[in-house]
Amino acid sequence: MKLFVMRHGDAVSSKLEHGKLQADEARELSDRGRDEVVRMTEWLREHHPKIDLVIVSPYIRAQQTWKQVEAAIAAEVVEVSSEVTPESDAEAFAGALLARLQIEPAESVLVVSHMPFVCYLVSYLDTSVQPPLFPTAGIAVIDVEPLAMLGRLESLQAPTADIVAK
Repeated sequence: MKLFVMRHGDAVSSKLEHGKLQADEARELSDRGRDEVVRMTEWLREHHPKIDLVIVSPYIRAQQTWKQVEAAIAAEVVEVSSEVTPESDAEAFAGALLARLQIEPAESVLVVSHMPFVCYLVSYLDTSVQPPLFPTAGIAVIDVEPLAMLGRLESLQAPTADIVAK
């Protein structure tokens, strides 16, 4: 099965609101981020026009990223999960996802999340790679074997080019 691990698009910096720094969870996509997501959505639609399961972070920038992708790509099931936020445990999430996929098989899964979670998730699934630095709106394509509880990083796509190919 294919697992697409996507980092949200470029986001605006935190703003001061009432003398306090805006919460990280509330940061929105920038114009550049929206453009990045459009380019990556076109790439994803060309290679995989339907996604069986989408798991997306509750943070605003990840939700906005998914909403742009959703406008062009059909999804069977969409779940918002606090298990894919920047500080989440990638190993625990991967184990739970792979166990779930043994019971509820899927051909394709998209996870929309953040750094550093996305880099640790890729490295956990494919132990032959160091945690990769994701560009904003970047998508790692991982061939996953749920029964074996492992994966193989096929590529890391960026809005401008294919930056890693194994």
